[in-house]
Amino acid sequence: MKKILLEAPILTKSGYGEHARLIYKTLKQDKTLDVYVSPLAWGTTSWKTPDQDILKAIKKCANYVHNHSSQGAQPPFDIQIRVGIPNEFEKKAPFSICVTAGIESDRVSPNWIIKTHQGIDKLIVPSEHAKEGFTRTNYEVMNQANGTKTMLSCNSPIDVVPYPVKTPEGPALDIDFSTDFNFLSIALMGPRKNIEFMLKGFVEKFRDDSNVGLVLKTALSRSSIIDRKQTKEKIEEFIKALGEKKCKIYLIHGDLTESEIHSLYTHPKIKAYVSTTHGEGYGLPVFEAAYSGLPIIATDWSGHLDFLSGKLKGKNKKLFARVDYDLRQIQKEAVWKDILTQESKWAYPRESSYKDQLEKMHTNYGMYRKWADILKNEIEKEYSEETVITKMRSALTLQTATETAGEIDDMFASLASE
Repeated sequence: MKKILLEAPILTKSGYGEHARLIYKTLKQDKTLDVYVSPLAWGTTSWKTPDQDILKAIKKCANYVHNHSSQGAQPPFDIQIRVGIPNEFEKKAPFSICVTAGIESDRVSPNWIIKTHQGIDKLIVPSEHAKEGFTRTNYEVMNQANGTKTMLSCNSPIDVVPYPVKTPEGPALDIDFSTDFNFLSIALMGPRKNIEFMLKGFVEKFRDDSNVGLVLKTALSRSSIIDRKQTKEKIEEFIKALGEKKCKIYLIHGDLTESEIHSLYTHPKIKAYVSTTHGEGYGLPVFEAAYSGLPIIATDWSGHLDFLSGKLKGKNKKLFARVDYDLRQIQKEAVWKDILTQESKWAYPRESSYKDQLEKMHTNYGMYRKWADILKNEIEKEYSEETVITKMRSALTLQTATETAGEIDDMFASLASE
């Protein structure tokens, strides 16, 4: 049996956690594979209780590594699958796959490209946008051995495997809203999600309408009591500065089960999902809202475009309320060493377009409801769990590594130091 090392944030409540659990389920269907799981953290996201099968794989991995380490040896694996960002990758098997959400901007960092020359034999990403972040990125580097310049680009083959539709079972969230027409948004606070822009536009558009609300499920970083207090204070302070209003804003904070989250998408008083994101590698909450049949307002750029189109009157059409944007350099506070480079660009939604789409969704809801129903049916067919697992199984198939060592190693020092 082939020994498979799966290094992944498999226990976290995150998009990477979802990806990891999908991969584990795919691997376990192949009885010729012996799967070992090394659980990783993902930022400050909360962890979930593992099912017993995953727990056994984690304990088996810990014992296997300990037994070899006590003898001063590295534990041998045939295949390594690392779920996360490429700059954290370290090769631990003859054939290594990195499964990553890619980047939300228009390019990946130099170190990510370097890793495709230093051990990553294959990349798996969830969207065409994530793939293009690698394929369209090139960096000029100097060969320090002979003084010549060359362009460094991605050296690993890339497969696109999306997330699957899920049908969570369990109790719904016991919640009601005093307003009858409500927008929903689910996102952590931070520069990329652009929440303050979203709140400002909403208040300015519906300031005098007491029957419209915005339900915001958010946090600064995690689901703690302290985080709730800080998140609430930050949002209330921002909203207060916008002036008097009749429209409502509801804050939801803390850990929710999958069925509770799903019940927000299907709540009778929640009419649409809204995102003014600067960019998404995939956009899992947008995807969940779409396959739950909720009309979507979103920035017309990045990973979520993959699943927001469908057939209308025989023609392929974007079936969501598209917010126009300008592609500009990311904010200074968004620069993240080895991840988001200073030169990166992402989308800045236009305020006028955003407000226009809010109004259209509210006043012409029937059309967007029809679009959402079409989109839901198409997503259920194209992104079923069976279909996605088949794609993942194909993507995980071993291929001959294309890496060629040699002069290119002499170029990395100059690139990494820039």
